[in-house]
Amino acid sequence: MDKYTKTVLTVIAVALVLIATQNTITPAKARGDCGGESYNPCYVKLVN
Repeated sequence: MDKYTKTVLTVIAVALVLIATQNTITPAKARGDCGGESYNPCYVKLVN
């Protein structure tokens, strides 16, 4: 195989690994003083 074919197959392999592991990574969850664990929205009031 030539260098171009190896490069293309490597890129495809890396993309497939990323797709396969995408669902195993848990998304980040917001934390703070705006609702605790129930994830209620925060409301910001501007004071003049």
